Amino acid sequence: MNHVFVYGTLMRGQRNFHFLRESRFVGEFTTKNIYSMYRFDDYPAVCVNGRHAIQGEVFHIDDEQFTALDELERYPDYYQRMVIDTDYGQAWMYIVSQELCQGRPRLQGIWG
Repeated sequence: MNHVFVYGTLMRGQRNFHFLRESRFVGEFTTKNIYSMYRFDDYPAVCVNGRHAIQGEVFHIDDEQFTALDELERYPDYYQRMVIDTDYGQAWMYIVSQELCQGRPRLQGIWG
């Protein structure tokens, strides 16, 4: 499975979209109301066990792009990955631990 759900600086028009420029845009998607999004300086991060839906985009990526995203997101040391169900099938989503979110400004599930 090489679908990834992105919700921040990797979305179209955002500063890190160049990592996905060669990938195939699948569609926009909004998650269930079970997450929390927080501001980490100039990028967002999502934690599980919240009350908000997260708006983002789904892309089909190749293995090389997946490796580049893992490096950008410092997986597995900083971000973790989880599988979510989308309207386009399952996709990977990068999340952080709840401990990292403590004390950060909470957003309403929309970045940008």
